[in-house]
Amino acid sequence: MATEETTPEVDLLSSIENGKAERRILEFAARGFIPLPPGELVRAVGSILAMGDPELVPLAEETYKTFDHAALISAVASDGIRGEQLDQIARRTEEAKVLEPLIRHRAVPDATLAWLAERIPANLQDILVVNQVRLLAAPVIVEKLFENPNLSTDIRRRADEFVEEFFLKKEREEDARRAIEATLGPQAKPADQKPQEQRTAQDEDEGPPLSEDEKQSLFAKLSTMGIVQKVRLAWRGTKEERMFLVRDRNRLVSTAVLKSPKTREADAETIANMKSVSEDVLRGIAFRKEWMRKPGILRAIVLNPRSPIDITLQLVPKLSQKDQKTLAGDRNVPEGVRATARRIVMAREM
Repeated sequence: MATEETTPEVDLLSSIENGKAERRILEFAARGFIPLPPGELVRAVGSILAMGDPELVPLAEETYKTFDHAALISAVASDGIRGEQLDQIARRTEEAKVLEPLIRHRAVPDATLAWLAERIPANLQDILVVNQVRLLAAPVIVEKLFENPNLSTDIRRRADEFVEEFFLKKEREEDARRAIEATLGPQAKPADQKPQEQRTAQDEDEGPPLSEDEKQSLFAKLSTMGIVQKVRLAWRGTKEERMFLVRDRNRLVSTAVLKSPKTREADAETIANMKSVSEDVLRGIAFRKEWMRKPGILRAIVLNPRSPIDITLQLVPKLSQKDQKTLAGDRNVPEGVRATARRIVMAREM
């Protein structure tokens, strides 16, 4: 029976990709001096770059600069392209026609998408955020997307919705199941359910403040957790755990604390007074109308120097007259906020 023959070009490319090529072949490939079609040469050079050989990488970098967009597109579209090759392409081009199919490619590594998420423009952000299966499997991609300085308002909203839908949906469903079990009585609880899982939110939040050793232990515990674990703990954890997590640098984690049904008005006021939380957290509190009806929370948001000024300027007129007068002379808040309070006070005294 006839067998399909492997062409010399395929053998050559395969030997480079698998690390079996002789040193002299790798040197020729790094210089672009091997007989391969443009797309396959891109792959060969990409493999050499991924190897990290200190002698070959500079040669491969110079060769890479000679590739046009058509060669890169051909490489991305070729059968059998490897993840490390896609990674090398992704880190060396800003061309949308190259990056669009690359982002959609099944072989592209999660780490590559996370790297891109932090820097790609809005049109490519849209392509990234629609791949919900990939985002669910690798939450770090969403995390890095939120760190993109050019993140569009629409993509931010959709990323928020994604977190709400996929990361917290299961937690809400679990809460609903527990509520049903509580209504039906102890007999409805599974025999293997752990005692800690049967405690109520009120039970978990009661108790003395943590000692310094307990705080250190909690910090060590949280530092070893992944993003998904932290988001779930931000929803379901004790008060101490949530007060730690609301200061987490990861936006998904910190804002999940605000969405937790266990975060009450008293917690919101405590958080609003924190100088170590992000603008996103303070903005999230300001958007909760039921919380902003409480004078203590309203005052804390306005007086917090980390609060977004576009939020605080809108809230100054809602403060009590006493708070407005105090704010008018407070040098710890931005000048725009202080000036707004001063104008209100002067208008009232005329």
